[in-house]
Order: sequence, then C-alpha cells, then structure tokens
Amino acid sequence: MDTAIHNLGRLGLKEYEAKIYVALVGLGEANVRKIHEASGVPRPRVYDVLNSLAEKGFINIRQGSPLMYSAVRPDTVVSFLKKDLDSAARDSVKTLEALSLDTQQNYSPIWYVHSSWTILRNLEMLAEGVSRELIVLCFNTETLDEFRGTFASMAGRHPIRILFPKRLAAGVEPIDGASFFEAGTMKNFFGVNIFEKVFSRPISREGAVFTLECIFIADDHDSMLIYSQNGKRMAVIITLPFITSVQSQLFSQMIARAHPVDQN
Repeated sequence: MDTAIHNLGRLGLKEYEAKIYVALVGLGEANVRKIHEASGVPRPRVYDVLNSLAEKGFINIRQGSPLMYSAVRPDTVVSFLKKDLDSAARDSVKTLEALSLDTQQNYSPIWYVHSSWTILRNLEMLAEGVSRELIVLCFNTETLDEFRGTFASMAGRHPIRILFPKRLAAGVEPIDGASFFEAGTMKNFFGVNIFEKVFSRPISREGAVFTLECIFIADDHDSMLIYSQNGKRMAVIITLPFITSVQSQLFSQMIARAHPVDQN
C-alpha cells in the first residue's frame, strides 16, 4: 500500500489524494467514514480530497444517504497521470530551452561542475561532439575505468589516444578504438619536464591540495579537466579557443614524443 501511495505521488497525486484513492481501490465502494478509517486521512479533509479526485475523474460518486464512493480503474487513472506528466515534461523542456537561448549572450567559456553525475554527463556530451579524435591524459586509472562506457560509445567512430605517466599503463584493460602511450621526456623552454613535474603530481595552494585525475581534449575546441581538491572530485570545462588550441597542440606533441604501449 505504501509503495502504491509513493508511486502515485511520483505521478503527480498529492499525499492525501493518493492515500484515499488507494484506500478506495481496496474497499471497492465506501462511505466517508470507512474511507477515513482505511486511509488515515483526517475526516475533515476527506470531503475536500474526494471532491478533488472527483473533479479529476479518478473516482465515481453514487447518490444516496450516505454518499458512496468508488475508484475509477487504476489503469485508466495511471494512464491519465502519465500523459499529464509527459506533457508537463515536454512543456518544461521547451521552456528551459527557451531560457537557455535567452542566456546565450551571457555564455561563459569556462565553468565548473561538481557532482559525479554532472561530470559524467558533461564528458558524454564532450565525447559526442568529437569530429576528429579524443586525446586523454590519464593520471588515475580508476577514473579512466569509470568512463569506459563513454569510450565504448565512440569505438569505431573516432580514434582515442590516451597518454599515461611512466609505468601507469601497465595492467590497464584495453579499450576498443583507443591507443595507449607512455610519456617520454618533454621539456619546455624553461627546461621543466612538464608532464612529470606539473601534471602528474599533487599541487598545494593556500592550504588546498589539487590532484589531477584526467584531461580530455575533443579535437581542439573542448577540454575537460577532472581533478580532486582535498579529496573532493570536481571538473573544469573549457571551450575558450585560445586555451583549447594550446592544449591540443601541447598534448599532441607529448604523444608524438611518447612510447606506444602494447595492449596485448
């Protein structure tokens, strides 16, 4: 009974409406007193709720003294609620898409995302937008494993190149359509080994410890950095052309100097 009440609530009925409708389905036909006793809804509220259900067409009323009430067939009621919910969902999407179009002028090329679901959804959208190749810099193989489903959806459509620090690729399960590379030595004009000194170790700033997990580059137009800050996973999405173009060039050069990893 509780499950039915909960599910009807998810479909749009108010709590008291769901309780009384479920009670009537079980009773078959009943007066207000029996409905009150079976549903647990306060008796003064039973009348209002019955009128509400009657207006929606979810119950029948038989005239007499006292009035008798019965439930309309559950499949009819649920079908109506589902259609109403679907309609509300479609209208919400249209309204939200209109709002999104209205705010495009305030579009930001750099933004942060936090929850695991939001990070995964944004990575899926990034992968869907790939037209040439996806470059991945992996510093945490567990993070890579979490997103195997996203890579699988790209298999056969576009190449994936994954660059690991030395010895990290050992033991990683092969990914369809992906090539593994192990970083070589790449120094910038300051003589710093960028990959080893900058990317693949934690960085502390003002009491916070930042640890990079993965970087994803879709062609040269979108990038996503997944990292942890004091153990909490976060991500940065970048679509600013100046940054993504530099990232794409830099990481392509890193892979050009890297060593291919045999995945067999």
